[in-house]
Amino acid sequence: MDWMQLSLQTDQANADLVSEVLMGLGSVSITYLDTNDDAIYEPPVGETPLWQHVTINALFDMGVDQGHISKTLLDLCDTKILNFEVLADRVWEDECKKDFHAMQFGNRIWICPSWETAANLPDDAIVIDMDPGLAFGTGTHQTTDLCLQHLDNYPPQDLVVIDYGSGTGILAIAAAKLGAKSVVAIDNDPQAVLATRANVANNHCENIIAIHHTDDNEVLEKCDLLIANILANPLIELESVFADLVKEGGSIVLSGILDEQLEMILEAYQMHFESLEVQQKDEWCRVSGTRKNK
Repeated sequence: MDWMQLSLQTDQANADLVSEVLMGLGSVSITYLDTNDDAIYEPPVGETPLWQHVTINALFDMGVDQGHISKTLLDLCDTKILNFEVLADRVWEDECKKDFHAMQFGNRIWICPSWETAANLPDDAIVIDMDPGLAFGTGTHQTTDLCLQHLDNYPPQDLVVIDYGSGTGILAIAAAKLGAKSVVAIDNDPQAVLATRANVANNHCENIIAIHHTDDNEVLEKCDLLIANILANPLIELESVFADLVKEGGSIVLSGILDEQLEMILEAYQMHFESLEVQQKDEWCRVSGTRKNK
């Protein structure tokens, strides 16, 4: 079934009104997009902020009265009509597959979706079987890329590893396949926990990776390596927790840090960690270091 898509621009203050009017006019789907590519990072807890300038796409049945919709929006809302266009029906699962292919990180790590074969990869490839899903982390983001490259450069052979903020479990799986003795994947998002369980099973790592929600109150074993690919504010809040979890002489790898947040992270972690090193990709940073002796 084909659809008629209306695209229009408005501002943050009028987005809710425009959305309500569109729904009243019979829209079956409404999507908000960032008009000016102004990224929003780390909003306060409980807030769902919008960009200052918002593009709204609304889907209607093909027979919709375009003139009536345009007139109503112009009469009731402070908005600019962009255009109506036919959105042809597609198999959206197949559309997704066009944009997600096997990807290489470092020398050996490959992420391979289920619709591609790993047969053509190098013999020494460490293959993580993973499809894109709801939870964060399929390797495409710079922060995940930075962590995977660190694991490739410093394989956690026979180490006890914690992946704190596991998302899809991609870093936990990479650590397991690179020889970790044991891995704990932990996240505060139930969807992430479910995604990690599915991906761990799909990669046959159940005997190495234990999966927990942060509310499980599990007593975590001290680790040789702790990886946390989350965001700067939680990283700062969790510094003392991480210091307790990492063995003396053990390592920490932190990511999800914007370059303007780097100094805050370094200041917070220099109390318990030393030899702090920074690696950057675009505006994102990775910090690694060693737990000091007490």
